[in-house]
Amino acid sequence: MIFSTLTLIIFAIFIIAVCIFEFILKWRWFKYFLATIGLIASAVIFFISFYSGGVAQAEIAIAIFIATLGEYIFSLIISIVAWIRRMSNKTNA
Repeated sequence: MIFSTLTLIIFAIFIIAVCIFEFILKWRWFKYFLATIGLIASAVIFFISFYSGGVAQAEIAIAIFIATLGEYIFSLIISIVAWIRRMSNKTNA
């Protein structure tokens, strides 16, 4: 199952972190850093699962990957909306 409970929990944590760093702390770069770290973590866990782990570790790696992919798409949407707002403010001013 692609959207397991673990995937949804990790995705929710990523979304909360993105919203905190985007809207409260104004660290706009951090959302892409978080997505990169998530992709690296999923790759490392998936690589380890081939040699010493099992199916459980592979499922965790796939859950992290799918959640990170969703977080990256969410971050991209936020960036596109912010860019469109900036462009419309420039044309109105």
